[in-house]
Amino acid sequence: MNRSASIALFDDQAKHLRGDLLEMRRWTVFSATFPCLDVGFEGVSRVAFRVCMQCDDWNELPPSITLRSFDGELLSSVPTGPPGIFQQGQHPTTGLPFVCMAGSREYHTHPSHTADVWDNYRLRGGYELGDILTRIWNGWLKSTP
Repeated sequence: MNRSASIALFDDQAKHLRGDLLEMRRWTVFSATFPCLDVGFEGVSRVAFRVCMQCDDWNELPPSITLRSFDGELLSSVPTGPPGIFQQGQHPTTGLPFVCMAGSREYHTHPSHTADVWDNYRLRGGYELGDILTRIWNGWLKSTP
């Protein structure tokens, strides 16, 4: 994808990550500068959590997502429980626990999902950066605190 087009699309989607909705959800945007979207989640009686999305070549490629403590340290274990999007095992490419859901690069490059290509999702509604973050946040809310 053309880098300028990728930056423009990233900026257009990231600009919506501010205001009352973020305050209500208790999200903190640490960075929204291409190619990194770094957002933390906090909640009552929950372990704060952070998601770093590397969006190089957005949206020709889905974001590569790393899971971090609220302080920014890579997590060696991730939240458990339904809906099961957080995989404790190591991704074969990154060697880290990962988000296993459509819209994450780790999902689409995992040997179990290579037939479920990103092109099936990237142009349909519900797979913009904020939508992917919302799916991860919902998974975090449903996980063991």
